[in-house]
Amino acid sequence: MKSVVQGQLVHLTEMRDGDAEWLQDTQWEPGLLRNLSADALHPWTAAEYTELAADPDSDDKFFFMVRANADDGLLGWVILDEIQLKNRRAELGIALPVASDRGQGYGVDTLNTILSFAFNELGLHKVTLDVNANNQAALRAYAAVGFVREGINREAVYQDGQWLDLYQFGILAKEWWTVSRGTIPDENTTGDN
Repeated sequence: MKSVVQGQLVHLTEMRDGDAEWLQDTQWEPGLLRNLSADALHPWTAAEYTELAADPDSDDKFFFMVRANADDGLLGWVILDEIQLKNRRAELGIALPVASDRGQGYGVDTLNTILSFAFNELGLHKVTLDVNANNQAALRAYAAVGFVREGINREAVYQDGQWLDLYQFGILAKEWWTVSRGTIPDENTTGDN
């Protein structure tokens, strides 16, 4: 059986000792806070990152650490949040904080891995996300895995004295299966063959 948390370049894990401190330290990496679509009201502490990842009673989110397959090195995090089981959808958030880890395919592989988990394991129908209009690297990564721009929240982000649009993207399970495998499985397959 195929692992739903193992990609070609990355794998998704629980938060381990030292990870929360790494997240606390890397939140200051150049460009990270600027590309968040939500307000960063204050710097996060290691305890706050631990709390985000460690809510065992939460049925509406999955928080994973992203690690490189080559050496198990920590690359970032990815989350499925606001999971709605009735409507079979969730919101996605992702961060690879260290600039030198970007542009190597880790982001696209992380997206494909979390979408495999969302669609093949959780049985979700749709995953959505928001992204600043000026975040070109993220826009390229989302397009590469099949996300479709569904809306524009005009002038929703204030940065450098100007207003930026916030794009809403979505991907349906059948769209991801088409892009990732070149085919759509029928109802009787699990999607991991």
